[in-house]
Amino acid sequence: MVMHQEKERVLFYPRAWVYVISRDRHRLAEQKLETLQDAQRQGLEVIGTSEDLCGRRCIWRPGLFALIRAVRSRRIDVVVVPRLSQLAVHRQWLGWLLRMFQKHDVTVTTTESELRYDLYRHGLDGVLL
Repeated sequence: MVMHQEKERVLFYPRAWVYVISRDRHRLAEQKLETLQDAQRQGLEVIGTSEDLCGRRCIWRPGLFALIRAVRSRRIDVVVVPRLSQLAVHRQWLGWLLRMFQKHDVTVTTTESELRYDLYRHGLDGVLL
């Protein structure tokens, strides 16, 4: 409750975290730059970035775990990803992440696709309120 009252009294710049994943190192750098630029155009203050260089079925994803730690410690307000499949490809895992973000008052922004359509595509259009 106190956090919301403080936000109302001061000029608030949402703190954002950019996360990308790719199999190709060159594409990873391009995606990260494009996503950073999109976040800045939206007026977000990017305070952290992380990336993972591996395929979709990669088990060890230190970049994603860094994002989760930032969410849980309430250091960010917005997660910026190119599309939701960057976070997880399995519906249950993606749903868990989105609910955890919502529990910590963190919103998700996608830069390459419309968020509502992306949720619909993954069968999660009822997850976010």
